[in-house]
This record gives sequence, structure tokens and C-alpha cells, in this order.
Amino acid sequence: MRRLIALLLLLGGAHVGAEPLRLTTWNLNSSLAPEAASIAEHDRLADIATVLNSLNADVILLQEIRDRQMCERLAALLKPGRYQVAVCSAFTGVSGNQVAILSRKPITAAWTEPWKAHGAVTPPGGFAFALVQHASGDVGLFSVQFKNNATSASFERDTQLNILDREISAAQLVQQVAALGTKPIVQPSAVVLAGSFNTNPDEPRFVSEITLRLLENAGFKNLFHEVPLEDRITRRGDSRYPDATVDYVFARNSEYLAGPRIVASELSGHFPVACEAIIRPAADAAKIPLTSKPVARRQSISLALFVVLLLFCWWWVVGRKRFYSPARAAFEPAGSANLLSYPEEDGTFAALPEAIDGIEADGQWIPARLRPDAARSQIHSLEKRAAAAEQRARQATELVRQGLVPHLARLMKERLFRVVFSQRAHLLLTQEAGASQVAELEQRLAKIHSQMQSKFGAYERRIAELEKEVTAKEQINRGLLEAKAGMMKQERATPRTREAETQHIGVPAS
Repeated sequence: MRRLIALLLLLGGAHVGAEPLRLTTWNLNSSLAPEAASIAEHDRLADIATVLNSLNADVILLQEIRDRQMCERLAALLKPGRYQVAVCSAFTGVSGNQVAILSRKPITAAWTEPWKAHGAVTPPGGFAFALVQHASGDVGLFSVQFKNNATSASFERDTQLNILDREISAAQLVQQVAALGTKPIVQPSAVVLAGSFNTNPDEPRFVSEITLRLLENAGFKNLFHEVPLEDRITRRGDSRYPDATVDYVFARNSEYLAGPRIVASELSGHFPVACEAIIRPAADAAKIPLTSKPVARRQSISLALFVVLLLFCWWWVVGRKRFYSPARAAFEPAGSANLLSYPEEDGTFAALPEAIDGIEADGQWIPARLRPDAARSQIHSLEKRAAAAEQRARQATELVRQGLVPHLARLMKERLFRVVFSQRAHLLLTQEAGASQVAELEQRLAKIHSQMQSKFGAYERRIAELEKEVTAKEQINRGLLEAKAGMMKQERATPRTREAETQHIGVPAS
């Protein structure tokens, strides 16, 4: 008891003596912020700086920030603390959705990287990384932004695609953490993942998502583990969605000094989340492997338990033979068929051998000629040993069953879940490929339709031109016919005029 108290005091003293690392993560929703370099934006940044100064964080992880210039202006407003922009992303295709890290501790290394394509799916955005110097050792910090839950007309399809994007991003994030140990200048004592993960296990539509589970299986502790929902609201609800937890902090090789601190603010749709982490020394971090393979570990444990179960069964069978073999060796010469039941009314055992020779049992020599009381006590002792062995076997079997059956059930459940997840991913990829093919076919049909429309228009214009030409020719022909008719009338009228004139000339005056 004294040793336990001393150990607890030692651990408590170590925690008290260790300097905590104060962290704050905040999604600023800068895509909805005022225009850059405007008075409204300056006022908004000043209000954001006031909230951040009240949290007094050593490192600030930001999401959905416009650009590095905005980070620089915000860092200048964070007084009296002297913050520097450790890193700010410049991802293409995600306007106003950059990630950044501000720190007032020295920076050893920093970079950004977008999420990589996985088959036909390419998650938007990426992560920012910074290696910060701390008293207990360097700390690797990831500011991440996962796919949001924006949907179009096909709500169910878009929701599943968003979930797939986040799960792909989480798997890549675990790989990035595992790869830190392979870089010579990046050997963190602890790793912290913070940002907008945009998933909430409390909502039914995310019940099958494994984004957070992938990080927990990799050895990361969730800041909101066993925290009630009302104490971990990080996004304000609206008419479509309720209040939810979508911003998280995960840490490995560290312990949280206290619970989360969430500040309600009207400056963004998300609330800032602050915490204090106790970083384990670098010597303790070296004992923890960087890569986490829970599946392989569970398979090894299952194999070990199976081998132990086989060895126990073998020991139990051999033990039963050992318990019963002395009695069988002693009484089989007399033709006894039952070793543990004898008539109580007789005072003697007819099955006892009459020879003076001894028999061997369990390495000891037992005299063959025994008195009835001695034989009965010997049989009673054997019965007790057999009953005790059977009881121990039942207890061991029950212990193995209690430990093995839930483990095997969990393994089968996880395996079934992985199969279902892989099938769902395959179906989503197939659906995405089919949708792309349908979209391509629609584009081709639209192109053909436009070409046909242009040709039909050309035909219609040509027909109109021909109709105009025909109408003009008809008018010309009509004019020619009228002129010819007039000429024919004149020709007919000319002889008559001459005859009349002749007659007029030939008539004598009166």
C-alpha cells in the first residue's frame, strides 16, 4: 500500500512539474467573411483576436481561413503574445478554406499537403503540419479540414460520398503520422490532430462512418471521450441541422490536463475549442511504436489465446488420466468396472487384490493389500482430486470463454464492418464512375443536339433565302408577263389606229 501511494505521489508530482501545452483550434468560416482588406474584415479580425487572447494558447490551429495575408493580420492583432505564422496552405479549388498554424513557440519544421486521390475519389483540401519545440520534447501538430456535409439534390448519395472523402482523409492522416518517424529531423515526442472533422457519431446518418475510429485505433485519445453532448457543442445548429460536435482534438503520447473549454461566439458558425495537454518525455515516446497495427495485434492475441486453449484442453485430458489411472491399475486385476461407486452395505471390497505385490501410481508405491477403511479413504481422496480438477477445468474454461468469446465476437464484428465498408466504397466508386459516364454521355448528346440545332438553323435560313429568291423571280416573271401583254396590246392597237387615220384623211371637207 505504501508503494502504491508513493507511486501515485510520484506520478502526480511529475504531472504538476510538467509544463502543459495550451492548444486552441477554431474554424473561422472565412468563406462567409467580409471582403479582404475591408474595414468590416479588420473589425472581425480584431474581435477574433480578443477571443483568442482570452484563451492564451501556445499554438493556434485555424481552419477555413482565407489566405496567408489574413493569417499575418490576425497574428499582428494577437497582443501582447508574439505569434508567428508557422504555416498556411494555398490549396487550389477550395477558395477561403485554407488551414494554418500560429505559434508563439519556436518552430522546427512546417509544411502543407493536399489530400491524395484514392481511385476516382479526391477529397478536397488537405492539412498543415508544424513541429513545435516544447519543454518535454518536440510536438507535431496537424491542422486538418475534412470534407463538409454539403449536399445537392441527391442527399443520400452525396452524404455517402462525403463520408467516403473523410474516411480516405483520415486513413491518409494516419499514414502521415506513421511516416514522421522515418524523417531524420522530425522525431516528435507527441502528435496532436485538431480541426474540423465534420462528423458527429450522435447523428444517425453518420452511424456507419469510421473516420474517428481510424484515429482512435491508431492510438490517439479523443478530447471529448465520455464528455456529455451538451458540454461538447462546437457548431451552432440551424433550421436543417441540430447543435453538434464537428471539431475535435486528438493527441497521442500525451494526457489532457482538464476537460475541453469551448467558447460560444457569434463570429463563426463554429466555436473555438481549447485544452491543455501534458506531453510525455521523449524517452517515454521512444518506447511507443510510431506505427499502430491494431488488426495484426488482435490477430496475434487471438492466436495466442487459441494456443493457450489447446494447451489447457490437453492438460485437462492428461490430468484426468493421471487422476484415474491409479485406481484403474489397482482394481482392474479384480475385474472391477466402476472406480468410484461401491456397495455401502458390504464391509469389504471384493475387488481388492490378494497379492502382496505393490502397484505403481503417480510415481509412488501403494500397498496392494489395504484395509476397507484405507481403501475407502483412498477412493474418497481420488474423488476429491478429480472433482477439484474438474472444477478448476470448468473455471479455466469459463475464464477463457469470458475473455475469448467477446474478443472473437468483436473481431468478427470488425471484420464484417470492414467487408461492408469495402463493399460500400466499391459501390460508391462504381456509382461515381457510372455518374461520370452518364454525365459524359449527356455532354455528347448536348453537343450533338447543338450541332443538329445549328444545322437545322442553317437549313431554315437557306430555305428562307430560296423562298425569297423564288418570290423575287415570280415578281420579275409577273412583270415581264405584264410588259409582254402590254406590248401585244400596243401591237394590236397600232393597225387600227393607222386605218382610222387613213379613213380620216380620205374624207372630204364639207
